[in-house]
Amino acid sequence: MSTRRIPTYRVLLALAAVMLIPRVNVNAQRLNYEIVSMYVYNFTKYIVWPNDKGSNDFVVAVYGESPLTSLLNKYISTKHVGQRPIVVKVIKSLDEANNCSILFIPSDQSSKIKQISEQFKGKPVLIISEKYGMSKKGASISIFLDEDDDDKTKFEICKTLIVNNGLIISSNLLKLASQVN
Repeated sequence: MSTRRIPTYRVLLALAAVMLIPRVNVNAQRLNYEIVSMYVYNFTKYIVWPNDKGSNDFVVAVYGESPLTSLLNKYISTKHVGQRPIVVKVIKSLDEANNCSILFIPSDQSSKIKQISEQFKGKPVLIISEKYGMSKKGASISIFLDEDDDDKTKFEICKTLIVNNGLIISSNLLKLASQVN
C-alpha cells in the first residue's frame, strides 16, 4: 500500500488561498453604532425623567464592552438633558448602574435582560437593548436591524415598562417605533 504525500508548499498555498477568500457574513449585519448613539440621544428628547431639572448628572451607562461607548462619548457627552449634563460610563456590574438614567445592554449581555429589568423595576431607568425582541423580555427599547426592510435600523418599545418605571413617553416617539408592546 503506497501513500502519496502532498508537498508541504501545496498545503501552505491552499491554506493561504482559503484565508484570502472574502468571508461571507452569515449573521445579520452589525448595527451602525453612530446611528444607535443618535437614537439614544434622541430618546432623551421624547422621554421625561422625574426630577429632570435637578443639578445632578444624566448618566448613560453601558453594561460591558461595546463599540457604542466611544461614539456616545464623541457625540453626546457634551449635551444635556434639561439642565443635567450627560455623562457616559461603562459599568462591569449592575451595582454600578444605580444612578443611571439610561442603561444600554449590548447583545452579548441580552441573556441577562430579565434579571436587569427586575433589578430596575419601578426605578426611572430606560433600559435599551440592541437585539430584536428584547422589549418583550424586559428592555424598555430594543434597537435592531430589520433584515426584511433593507437592514434599516429600527426600534421597538415596551410602553408599559417605561410608564411603570415612572417615565413619561411622548406619543410622537411611539409613532416612530416599529412596534409598541
